[in-house]
Amino acid sequence: MNNFTIKSFAPYSLNYLIYIQNAFISNKDGALKFPSLETAHWGFLEEKLFFESYKNVWAEMVRRISLNPLTDNNGILLTEQTLFRKLFKTDNQGEKGFEESRKSFYAWFSSLTGQLTIERAADHILYYEINIYSKVSSTIFHHDKTNQELLISLIYDECLFGVSKGDSWHSIISLKDIFLEKKALVSIITERWNKGEV
Repeated sequence: MNNFTIKSFAPYSLNYLIYIQNAFISNKDGALKFPSLETAHWGFLEEKLFFESYKNVWAEMVRRISLNPLTDNNGILLTEQTLFRKLFKTDNQGEKGFEESRKSFYAWFSSLTGQLTIERAADHILYYEINIYSKVSSTIFHHDKTNQELLISLIYDECLFGVSKGDSWHSIISLKDIFLEKKALVSIITERWNKGEV
């Protein structure tokens, strides 16, 4: 009896953090990352503090999603704004910057070119081209008495400031991984599952 399932989705929280990461990079380095916006007025923390805060916020959201994927929803930036505000200065500029970033992110992510496109593009490759379910379920160690679910969090770009490792049952995969590293994905996921990496 196979009690293994896969659930994949593009979480609001992790994609918002990638959005913020890329806005920060674009503003600081002039790199062409999406979104490429003028964000100097958003009131981000100074670079060293930003990196440290980002790693902590990223790790906390990965932990929460690993424990319960339902904690991530379209209202998370409001209900957990205290957590996300840690990336911004505590003054009026930071408060306004957070609000502007949140609205800008929602305008994109809630549209047809945001979450829906990320999930559909990823699903097509994961489930039809790679046939991830068959390949992963045939190579992982199964435990007869427990339901086993692999959770895949899809992010639109790679995470450069945080660690993209979840628990052994939670993989965080960028579209870059899916399009450019798809041959290695199954072995990476199954090795982590079988080792029980945390």
